[in-house]
Amino acid sequence: MAYFPMMIDLKDKPVLVIGAGEEGTKKVEVLYDFGCKITLVAREATKAAIEKSTAFFNRPFEDTDIKEEYSMIVSATNDRALNKHISELAGKNKIPVNDVDDTELCSFIFPAIIKDRDVVVSVSSGGKSPYVAQNIKAIVRDNMPKDIGLINDKMGEYRISAKQEISDVSERRKFLKAKLNDLLEGERK
Repeated sequence: MAYFPMMIDLKDKPVLVIGAGEEGTKKVEVLYDFGCKITLVAREATKAAIEKSTAFFNRPFEDTDIKEEYSMIVSATNDRALNKHISELAGKNKIPVNDVDDTELCSFIFPAIIKDRDVVVSVSSGGKSPYVAQNIKAIVRDNMPKDIGLINDKMGEYRISAKQEISDVSERRKFLKAKLNDLLEGERK
């Protein structure tokens, strides 16, 4: 099954992560980079996961940990029965859930992500092979302009002024394409 890619704003949104081993820590780090308010529930957690969480509860998961306020839940325990239970509770509460190791328990999956400021590229293998997604991610990253985030910021400024100053849509497009080409050419030098 192919998953539909969707970009959502998670800045300052509450997210629940259950479990903070290697995979749970990776998810916390990705979510942190997008400005989430992370609540972490884990018996054991890495220092990095704790530091990037807004709240940390050093204990096993409890059903009452799932609250309607969460924008998403990530289940990263090593207990499939518990992960299944978490997935079912999230579904009943209509909260998107990701199980780090079992796509059958997911309502969404985490892609491999490249992020440079507001430019975000995601690659998915539909959960079949994280290694395929990571390989494609490396190829894309190696071929992206190194300052694409800054270029995007500048293009945002050009777009605002072009909307105000150039009423003809096709002329505006030509102007913006030329500006992008100039910025990319400067990047190549």
